[in-house]
Amino acid sequence: MLGADTHLDTVPWFWSDQYDLSLQMAGLVDEGRRTARRDGTDGAFILFHLADDGRLDAASGIGPGDCIAKDIRLAEMLIARRAYPDPALLAQPNIRLKSLLAA
Repeated sequence: MLGADTHLDTVPWFWSDQYDLSLQMAGLVDEGRRTARRDGTDGAFILFHLADDGRLDAASGIGPGDCIAKDIRLAEMLIARRAYPDPALLAQPNIRLKSLLAA
């Protein structure tokens, strides 16, 4: 911010509660990127935003209560590791994101 040549390795994140829904994001979303959608229960869903080379750049989702919080946190960890997860696996609700961290 002051011209220092410092690189931060933290992943930006955001959350907001809107009545009974929680909106959460991790990473930075660039317009026009590929997305993989993971549907959850009660209308909840997460969009995984992938760079052109397949690297996970961001995840954003909405759902009642804190039902997406764990997956957004795991996505944040994947983003920090600069992971290249398979979009088909990201979209499958029965695939645990924690298993993608080990890959």
